[in-house]
Amino acid sequence: MKLSVIIPTRNRCADLRECLKSLFEMERPPDEVIVVDSMSTDDTPHVVAEFPVRYVRIKERSRVVAKNKGVQLARNEILGFLDDDTVVDRLWSYYILNSYQTRSVGAVTGRVLPYGETSSGYRSDIIGKVCSNGVVIGNFDVAPPNPIEVDTVVGCNMSFKRSVLLEIGGFDENYKGNCLREETDVSLRVKRAGFRVMYEPRALVWHKSRGEERIDHWWFYWYFRNHIYFCYKNLNPPEPKLIRFLHGVRIKASYFEKSRRKLKKTPLTPIAVALGIIDGLAVYGNKRTLASWLFERVRI
Repeated sequence: MKLSVIIPTRNRCADLRECLKSLFEMERPPDEVIVVDSMSTDDTPHVVAEFPVRYVRIKERSRVVAKNKGVQLARNEILGFLDDDTVVDRLWSYYILNSYQTRSVGAVTGRVLPYGETSSGYRSDIIGKVCSNGVVIGNFDVAPPNPIEVDTVVGCNMSFKRSVLLEIGGFDENYKGNCLREETDVSLRVKRAGFRVMYEPRALVWHKSRGEERIDHWWFYWYFRNHIYFCYKNLNPPEPKLIRFLHGVRIKASYFEKSRRKLKKTPLTPIAVALGIIDGLAVYGNKRTLASWLFERVRI
């Protein structure tokens, strides 16, 4: 089997250089690397020229659109997807490809550790779980002794059979902004198509996640907008879906605290949450609102 790696990027040329360097230093380098650039204004084109990769620019500022573009361009059956601020282990590609020896496997995801760390020190039996109330439990830093089947991949370290992605229609481009849940959405569709989603903890990457540093009003808007859409599209609980979701929603308390400190107790965060809920319902109903039009253009 051959491996194509697809990396969406925007204005992270230094991180991208380190990511590409780690890919080509693996014991088994990928057979193809595709960098899809969403209108970078930094030195990204010059960084990409240092490596034997395929480089394409798109006009949309969307990781989901970038991933679908990569799927269209890829020449190989196994497609790996990495964030541009990740660094891969030297054996990453070996464990990704080895997982597809079983024909029923349609997607494989790997372990993710914070950049520069060797272990998380965390233990859990619940990994990659999608609960009926819409809560998604990741725990992709945990290392069980063997690969396990999961409900969802983690977006910064995931792979799929290209034929399976094409069969299910690729990534859903209704996920916008921070694109929250697009990887969980596609994972559930892979499972509904009859394929298994596997977690291989030895397929390790380090991620320079900036998490809380990016928290602002827009983040809360996109979180609720994308997650509401995800719940209505994919879950079928007996209770009304919106009530079920609001009961089960989980956001780190530190995110709210970060937002409160950063934004000086203005009323915009609850307004952004309310607009996100409304727009999530609108997207599910194939409608657009003035708020969604504005948020897509003012800031992504």
